[in-house]
Order: sequence, then C-alpha cells, then structure tokens
Amino acid sequence: MIKTTRSIIAIFFMINFALASDVVQAYINYRNNLLIEQPQDFDSDKAIKSMLIHPKQRAKFLGKAVWDRPTLENAKEYTTSEGHFKIHYTTTGYNAVDSIITNIYNIPDWVYETGKTAERAYRILVDTLKFQPPPSDNNIDGGKIDIFIKNWGGSYYGMTYPEDEVISTSRRYDWTSYMVIDNDYVESGYFAQGFDALHVTVAHEFFHMIQLGYNWWVSNGLPGVSSYNGDRYFLEWCSVWFEERAYPKVNDYYNYLYDYFYYPSYSMWSNQYWYALEIFLRFILDRYGEELLVKIWDKIKYKYAFQAFEEVMSDENEVELSHVWNEFCRSCYYTGQRFDENLALSSDAKDFPLLEFPYENDFVLIDEVILTTNAKPFATIPFRVTFEKNQFIGIRKPKEINDSFIGSYIFDLFFSNDITSGLSFSNDLFIGEARIRDTLVIFLTNTSIDSSYDFNLTVSEFPDTLQIPTKFIALYPNPLRIDAKSDFHFDIQLGEILDCLTFYIFDLQGRRILKKKFTAEYLNLGITSLKISFNEIQRLNLSSSVYFMVIKAGSKRVIKKFTIIK
Repeated sequence: MIKTTRSIIAIFFMINFALASDVVQAYINYRNNLLIEQPQDFDSDKAIKSMLIHPKQRAKFLGKAVWDRPTLENAKEYTTSEGHFKIHYTTTGYNAVDSIITNIYNIPDWVYETGKTAERAYRILVDTLKFQPPPSDNNIDGGKIDIFIKNWGGSYYGMTYPEDEVISTSRRYDWTSYMVIDNDYVESGYFAQGFDALHVTVAHEFFHMIQLGYNWWVSNGLPGVSSYNGDRYFLEWCSVWFEERAYPKVNDYYNYLYDYFYYPSYSMWSNQYWYALEIFLRFILDRYGEELLVKIWDKIKYKYAFQAFEEVMSDENEVELSHVWNEFCRSCYYTGQRFDENLALSSDAKDFPLLEFPYENDFVLIDEVILTTNAKPFATIPFRVTFEKNQFIGIRKPKEINDSFIGSYIFDLFFSNDITSGLSFSNDLFIGEARIRDTLVIFLTNTSIDSSYDFNLTVSEFPDTLQIPTKFIALYPNPLRIDAKSDFHFDIQLGEILDCLTFYIFDLQGRRILKKKFTAEYLNLGITSLKISFNEIQRLNLSSSVYFMVIKAGSKRVIKKFTIIK
C-alpha cells in the first residue's frame, strides 16, 4: 500500500488483512474517487493524507473487508488523572512505546504525554470553548475516551474510527469513536516529529471525536467529488485549525499549504483543500471570534456545514461568506517575499509559499487584455497583469454582467503603498497610473454554490484621465460595528491630482462630527484607499444611527451614507 503522510480522521476502520483482495480493491476505489479533482500534473504516487470513508458508504469502498479495535500484544492501560481518557499501549513487540520513564506515575513518558495532551485538548474544546464532549461508547473498555497507541511506521499520523451509531438522539449520523496514534513519530513520513507530532495529532483527532457527536452527514448538498463523504472538508478544516490553536509553535499545517497556494482556483470545499484551508477558518475566527465556530457546529446538528457556515456569518456578523472568501483569497497574495504585516493573513504568512497564477491567467498589458474564466462553484480565480510601459489603466465593465460574480483587486505599486479594493462591474473603473514594475492582481469569485459560469473582464489603457470622475468606490465595513473594533475604510476614485483631500462626518441633523485632512502622500490618481482608525472613531463616542460621509476633493464633493451600530 502506498505510504500516506497524513490520516487525520481516517475512517477506514481496522481492516482484516486476511481479506487482502478486498482491502486492495477498497484502497483503489477510495484513491480513484479522491483523485478526481487533482490537477493534471499531480503526482499520482504522492501519498494521500487519509482514508476517510463515511460509515454509510463503507460497503461501497470496503467490500467484505472488516474492522475492529486494535489488539496489542501484552496490552496495558493508563487512565488519566482527570479521568476522561484511557490510553491502551504495549511495551513489547512491534507496537511497543519507548520504555523511558521520568514521570511520577511510573508509566512510559510517551503514554503519559499522550494523556496529558488529550486532557489539554479536552479543556480547551469542552471546558473553554464549550463544545459538547464525544458521545459515550456504551462502556466499552470502561467507558472512558479510548486512545490506542500502535506503530504506524510513517504511514499515518493517527486515525479516528467511528464505531457505533448513537441512538440516544433523534439525529441519524452521530457516532461513538476511538482514536489510534503512532508510537514514536520518528519515520521520514512525518512532517512534525516526536512529541510535536504527538501533540498536534491527539489535538486533531480529539476534535474529530467531538465532531462525530454533532453529525457527520452522508451528503453535503454541494457539487463535486467530496459529496460522497459528507462534510469531511469542514471536519478537516476544524481539526487542522485546532492543532494550531492548541500548539501554535509546531506549525505542522505548513505541510498542506501548497495544496491551496499552487492550485488556488478550485471550489472552496474541494478535496484539494481539505487540510490546506485551516488558514481560511483561522482568518475568520481571528476576526469574528472562536465562539462563531461553536455556533456553526450547533447548526450542523440539523444542517449541512456549508449552510450552517453561511447562516452564522450572515445572521451573527451581517456578512456574506462569498465576500469573506474573496477577501481571504486576496490576502493570500501577501506571503513569502510579498509579505506585508498590515495586509497578510497572519504573522506566520511570511513563511507561506507564494500564490501561483496559472499561465493562462498571467498577462502583460500593452493596450488591452481580456481576462476570461470559467469558474467552478464558489471558486475564486486569480489574475495577474504586469506592464511594459508607464500608462494609465482601468477596468472596463463587462458587456453582459453575471450577477454570480464578485471581485476585488490589488494594485501592487513598487514605489508606493499598495491599493486594495472591491470591484463593481456596473461601471468602468479607473485604477490609476501603472509603472513598469507595478502589478495589478484581480480576484474573481463565483458566488454560486451549484453552477460553473464564464466571465470576461477587460483591463485596458485609459488615454484621457480628464474624463475620469471623482466618486466613492467602497465604504467598509458598513454598517460599522463599534464592538468589532475595526478600522473604517473608504475607497475613492480621484480624477485629478490633489495636494489635499478633506474628509467629514455629519449626523442626520447636519452637525459636523469629524473633520480630517489627507495630504498628497496618501492620494493617488485613480483609486485611493484611506481609513479612519478605530481609535479615532471610538473617541467620537457616536451613538447607533445613520451618518453622512462627505469628501471634498479639489472642486469636487462626494457624499456617502453609512450606519454605525454599537
């Protein structure tokens, strides 16, 4: 069997290898389904990460293969002092743990650290974040949460096995489970090694055990190969996120980032991204709070993960998931040598790979280029445009506007600060003056969850800047929630070079609340992105209401209405 480097919620159950032909065929069936969405240049010998098969789908893939709890030679047990976990291990034979003992409980350090790690995961997920604990396994092996230690030989990090369907709830897809981890994590197949690998694996697998008590649906209501395994993509996002949450210095998730950064144009739930998009979930939770994840899982008891995700984002935070997905993809531009601490996903993004632009999406602008895409459901397509001469550039509105698409761009200015903004497809948009070492990056997102669509967008030279109007492009967030503690951004299109721009806020009675000037160093011909800091807004002590933003730019005056919510 081809070696796997990661099997996080591998639900392949304990296969009876006496049925070798069934096992091999099950593996082939699973692998063929898993690789359907992989890129054409994907290495077919590359080890897959897991053998996750939903219990309701097992006959389809496993045939007559059978499963059972591990049997260890001269098995021993250790129950953690907090009492939540029972660790099953052996000190003899192929599956033996190292005999080194330095703890007061007189058990091998590997076993003690396993229990310590499991209890830490329990405290964070159950006691702190308030997830419900895993379902009881009906007193098998004493009624504790069971962890088995065996020698995976570099083939798997760990597995979580759903065992029995829970019948104490009205839901049909809750499962009891047990966990199996490696006895040392020293083989070359492991990205993290030793105790580091132990820590992130136990954390990861324990979150899977919790998830199986909420619902693991057979389907997921989404198109694509992942639908045969339910919401597995979201289960994996969450468990990889929790690795980093519990042990932020290990960074084992780095091993999966290439799956997104090298192939960024798949549907959000693609099996290509099952492990890579921990960074998307973290992007959201860092912004909106970890309690959001608990609310999503509460909804997963009765809804597919994607539906639950969309509803919580909309109901709790008044934002569309598609817009956050587009913004995330845009932020992924700032990694590696392009890292910018003010625009990147996180501080460790400086160590992430660079976002790859497909050859057909990489252009040099002479006079005009047409960006053409067929985007999969809920996929974001990146384009890059560079320049051979200094010129004024803009984006022409499409002849036929497809309402399923949203977009944003980065104007990466070599000699100045970058400009980022959303795209409106209803009007032509003047971007500004591009110089030879500048880059324009555009991200187009198909917001449909069930259909692929074509879209065309034209980037062209704008010969006459005097015809460019001064106007608002975007104002965000709107409404502005004071408790979110975010800066207030506004993007304005300037049709003339200015020495100064004045910004005002008025209330409904016409009283001036704020006046602020921006000097020429902050202003660009074309799209200019400005902001009012959260601290400035907070000092105004504004009540919840509607306000007016007024910008005086040379002889032009533009007005935009916005709302503040406390």
